Amino acid sequence: MTNLESISEIGLSSRARNYPLYFALFMGVLSIITMQATSTLPGTHMTLAVLFIILYFFNKNLKVFKFFEKHFVFQKGIMGKTNVPYTALTSYAVVKKSIIITYQNSKGKEKKIRFPVNQIEPTQFPLLESTLKSKVND
Repeated sequence: MTNLESISEIGLSSRARNYPLYFALFMGVLSIITMQATSTLPGTHMTLAVLFIILYFFNKNLKVFKFFEKHFVFQKGIMGKTNVPYTALTSYAVVKKSIIITYQNSKGKEKKIRFPVNQIEPTQFPLLESTLKSKVND
């Protein structure tokens, strides 16, 4: 297995994936109501509706955690991936419904990844927990 092949992936929960869609629908309905009441085109509401529909399509297939042989990739949204080698992991904990992963970056500075537990499918959480705990203890 090469270093580029993902061993396992953990995506967003269906609830978290659909948040932008719910907000887009709300803004679309709000813009229609505003248009009916004022007879003007509500640009802000329509722009936000389109923006959140685009975010929904990006989040639809987003994999928050991708585990590889020597590292994992954390991607909270459409921008900003964090590559963390397993050797840099210092701790993993679940505190107040948040996942907290502590690691040291390449400069030796301690960094933390915080992520809400409810953003991950409940069926995938044991995989995440067992993988991270085993890598921290290695």
